[in-house]
Amino acid sequence: MPRTRRTGRKPPQRTVALLRSPSVDGVGAFRISDGKEAALYAFHEIFCEIGGRGFALHRLGLGNLYHVRLGVPEECSCECLGFLRHGRCRHILGMLALIRKGEI
Repeated sequence: MPRTRRTGRKPPQRTVALLRSPSVDGVGAFRISDGKEAALYAFHEIFCEIGGRGFALHRLGLGNLYHVRLGVPEECSCECLGFLRHGRCRHILGMLALIRKGEI
């Protein structure tokens, strides 16, 4: 039987919170939560040779490391499977939200 997509169900609202500012030593921390789950990340800004801003994000507890590039929307990228499959991911959206709020 083919799978059908559920309708009428909203995806959980995702929130991003800066836990530690990178202003002291260049290393910051933030949390991404989407209702039931929360993921903690340490990050620092890295040089990006092709333009934009580069960040190394380390998911705490799992050891996953993602390199994220931020710039104009069509130039943003991430190494995670979500971005590779869908062209968007929580890492890019989270970092962009923190930048928009002026926190990094």
